[in-house]
Parts: sequence; structure tokens; C-alpha cells
Amino acid sequence: MAFVPYWIDPATARQTIEAGQAIVLDVTSPFIENAVRGKIPGALRVAPRAILDRNRHAAELVSDLPDLSHDKTIIAYCTCADEEASTRLTRALRSQGYDAWLLEGGLPAWRAAGYPMELNQAVAA
Repeated sequence: MAFVPYWIDPATARQTIEAGQAIVLDVTSPFIENAVRGKIPGALRVAPRAILDRNRHAAELVSDLPDLSHDKTIIAYCTCADEEASTRLTRALRSQGYDAWLLEGGLPAWRAAGYPMELNQAVAA
């Protein structure tokens, strides 16, 4: 995994989210979603498969995402600390002018800090 200079630590991410200044994107693989059992509250699901398609350009990746605001910080995470999908998504967003960051340590770091979690809809169903 290449060095990523745009990490956001969990404490700063939480402050940004709680201040209403962030949109959180959960890039958890659907293959392990049931095992994860939780997500950052309010996080929007983004399918990693489309993000990892190397034939898609950044503008195309971003156009398929939910409506995102250039006025908010975008925080992407996976269930691993250095997941390729969230890294690629963050790079694509940055190339399109978004203030995008990768959650340092991923969801495990958020959980380890004792921060709020929300039950995944897949698990709740």
C-alpha cells in the first residue's frame, strides 16, 4: 500500500462529524458486512467493487456516489486500517476537488476508541 498523506485520526473525525461538518462513507465489503455488525452513525454505504474497477476514472466514480457537498469534509473508511477501496475513493474525491480524508486505522480504530456505533441495516434485517 502506498503512503497516503491524507489521514484523519479518529478523534478529529469524531469532532468533525459531531459538528455537522462531515459526510462519512462506509466502504465495507458486502461479503463481510454481516460480520462487522456496526458502522459509524450516519455513514453512507458505498460499494467497494465499483471503486476498485481500474477502468473507471475518478470523475465517473464520484458521479455514482450519493450527493456530496464540496462544503463538507468527506471521511471514508473500511474495516481494515489500510483498505485499498477507501484509499482509492479518497484519492478520486480529492482529484475532483473534495476535502476527502481516509480514517486512520479504519473502523477498528474508531471502535477501539469507544466511539458511537450504529447497527448495520444488513444485520438488523
